Amino acid sequence: MQLDIIDVSQPSTATTRNGRQYQSIEVTFKNDEGKVQSKKLMSFSNPDVFKTAQTWEKGDLINVATEKDEAGYWQWTRVLAEGEQSPAPAVQTASATARPATRVTGSNYETKEERALRQVMIVRQSSLANAVATLATHGKAITELDVIGLAKKYENFVLGQQSADSSFADFEDDIPL
Repeated sequence: MQLDIIDVSQPSTATTRNGRQYQSIEVTFKNDEGKVQSKKLMSFSNPDVFKTAQTWEKGDLINVATEKDEAGYWQWTRVLAEGEQSPAPAVQTASATARPATRVTGSNYETKEERALRQVMIVRQSSLANAVATLATHGKAITELDVIGLAKKYENFVLGQQSADSSFADFEDDIPL
């Protein structure tokens, strides 16, 4: 790849988590298509390219060989001599990475029955929470059976298993005639 150097930063030193130090520089350049790009070079990845890049100046025309690493990033592997042709970029194929292809043979979506069961569980959970809230307003001790009984009534009503009219029949008649 032919580079027209625009700028090369001064080396900066950094320390890794394990205490080792390394240097990095950033090279700004125009690529073969005239597009301005930048590349950060590390002293440990390709020491020869890193060392040579420190001597580059604005306006230098540099030819570098590139190769894709295991992570899928393009790395500058070496600086080519003037007139030397860059080999075709080496790209790892799927067989080189040895990853087996995965194929979904069935649907990962819930079935109609699973969705219906999930909705019932949501209604039950909501009914329990509302039963506790309703019984807490009475100011007396709440038992587990009271909560479950009222939650079951709420659940049946929401699921259409009991109409609103039939629930009024359950109340005792406390209105004097």
